[in-house]
Amino acid sequence: MFHRFPLLKLDQVIDWQPIEQYLNRQRTRYLRDHRGRPAYPLLSMFKAVLLGQWHSLSDPELEHSLITRIDFNLFCCFDELSIPDYSTLCRYRNRRRKTTPCPNCRN
Repeated sequence: MFHRFPLLKLDQVIDWQPIEQYLNRQRTRYLRDHRGRPAYPLLSMFKAVLLGQWHSLSDPELEHSLITRIDFNLFCCFDELSIPDYSTLCRYRNRRRKTTPCPNCRN
């Protein structure tokens, strides 16, 4: 199946655990004062933003791709009935820009 979906191969090659740990530490800081509906998994949101950057997609185009492309959805691990809309993707991306970069990530 990997030969048909290069994103799935990439997902297996990358060690996402350090990134997820970093994102979860940042989330703890953000969620102290925020309430509302349950948040989307942070690693899934991070992966979605990466896909948008890699494929030069606008936020509405990224939302559409997450709905229509099985490889995008499998890569991000979103529940097929719970995919973030474009405004949620935009807010997440903008919030990520405001935080300090991961100290272990390379530029």
